[in-house]
Amino acid sequence: MRRRQVPAMPMTVSNKSRNNKSSTEISGPPILACIDMGTNSFHMIVCQASDQRDHFEVITRVKEAVPFFRRALGAHTIDQQAMTAALRILRDMKTKAAQKGARTLVAVATSAVRESDNGEEVLTRIRTELDLDARMISGREEARLIYLGVLWSMPSIKGRFAIIDIGGGSTEIIVADRHRTYFTESYKLGAARLTTRFFKKEKPNSQEIRELHDEVRGMLRPAAARLSESGGFNQLIGTSGTVQALAKLHRANVKKGGQQELDGYILTLEAVEEIVEYLESASLAGDRIKDVSTDRNRTVLAGSIVLLETMRSLNVPQIVVCTSALREGVIVDMFLQQGWLDAGLAEHKTPRAKSVHNLLEKYQASVEHAEQVADLAAQIFEKTKALKLHTMGERELHLLWSAAMLHDVGMFIGRNGHHKHSYYLIKNGGLLGHSEEEVSIIANIARYHRGSDPKESHESFTLLAPQERQVVCDLASILRLAEALDRGHRQVVQRIEFDHQAAGKGQDKATLSLLIFVRPGESWEPETWALKEKKPLFEKQFQVRLNFEVRTETRASANRSNF
Repeated sequence: MRRRQVPAMPMTVSNKSRNNKSSTEISGPPILACIDMGTNSFHMIVCQASDQRDHFEVITRVKEAVPFFRRALGAHTIDQQAMTAALRILRDMKTKAAQKGARTLVAVATSAVRESDNGEEVLTRIRTELDLDARMISGREEARLIYLGVLWSMPSIKGRFAIIDIGGGSTEIIVADRHRTYFTESYKLGAARLTTRFFKKEKPNSQEIRELHDEVRGMLRPAAARLSESGGFNQLIGTSGTVQALAKLHRANVKKGGQQELDGYILTLEAVEEIVEYLESASLAGDRIKDVSTDRNRTVLAGSIVLLETMRSLNVPQIVVCTSALREGVIVDMFLQQGWLDAGLAEHKTPRAKSVHNLLEKYQASVEHAEQVADLAAQIFEKTKALKLHTMGERELHLLWSAAMLHDVGMFIGRNGHHKHSYYLIKNGGLLGHSEEEVSIIANIARYHRGSDPKESHESFTLLAPQERQVVCDLASILRLAEALDRGHRQVVQRIEFDHQAAGKGQDKATLSLLIFVRPGESWEPETWALKEKKPLFEKQFQVRLNFEVRTETRASANRSNF
């Protein structure tokens, strides 16, 4: 069974933005930009690929603190003050990216937006008002992108290594080698989150500091056991602003202002212990921390405690600083998908299809049925697009393929209501290479492959943005037809064709005739019965009357598609 290559799902700005010429036209390889919408600050990098496709250059970096976002971690909402500040910062960054010649700009949102009740609302407003591709990513996807950033930045790294990224809202821990990850987990141990939770006043007390140490140790104890079970690692790598801030502090006070590069800077466990002791003493006295930026002064103590207790829990003697992380990982991912980067990272080019297959295997769904339904869904999608029944593109085709492959994973829990079980397993399955919005769309499409039509009373459906609901309805109606065409799970349908006839006089809808070619000698009654049951949603979404006719296929079946 030969699979066709999964097409890359492009990460681009809208057509409107793409048509706007930048004020500085730069020839040569593409220039891409990424904004990391962090809890503490927004960071943007603008990068250009090389002609040799073996590296890329960082053209510029922009950073601005966004302390208002920290409130979202406790309040679970992004208020108007934070929203206004975010829009201003993003607008300025978008302008600067265009001035540097960036033709693609992506903004990724992490903990603060991910955990806010109005997170999707915030992203929708950013997309609408700024015409900016803003997407929410899960903790596991965040870890994958951090991993890619480290691989690019440290090409000579060998063996197994662990990565710790201490952000404002969460801390990611990853164990990997250059080929794959063995452990990825996101913990609610971000520096801003812990500061807000444990240090209620500007000046902490010794009891609050002790409680924070205990909290971090308690949360990391299970992680240490799981890391050991996964095979362990040879060295610990630290990314993010907290680790770099501690390295700068050490460099300024121990190296006496030495200019050693931060990339590759080594902090021993003893050095981290001394830094934490200093930070705790200064904080208890109410002193400002010297050699630490103003925006990080408030959160550096909590972040340093997370690092110290992680090193103790994992029993590591030192940590190596890496200045690349999430935003560099996003750039690496985009250049890989567009074919503008190799650098020994080609095996990490298509995480989306791999993660779908991994989830299918994990929940022991029928691969033959899944691939048959996915192939038929792709045929319906492409043929109805050719008939101009819709204008959806590659992104939607990939979402449909993913949902078709995974629509039956809920059978792992039970047959009754398995479409609802499929929604839950997909939503929480950690599909890599997808934004949180895309995972929600895939889960909803799979949920509606049977059962009731999408309704406003269904919470999982109403949480989607209006345009996403339309996509779910259209693609779910296609998936229903495809699933009906393999109701017997025997792959009797070889191919399909459509004939479209415009509405005649006195008719309110066009007629769509579906020609179904089946293998000779096969029974097709289950499929035709299922089609009668499943076609109403398709007819409603595409405003057609659907007829079908079964014919015997005599030629060899076509290769299956894998979208």
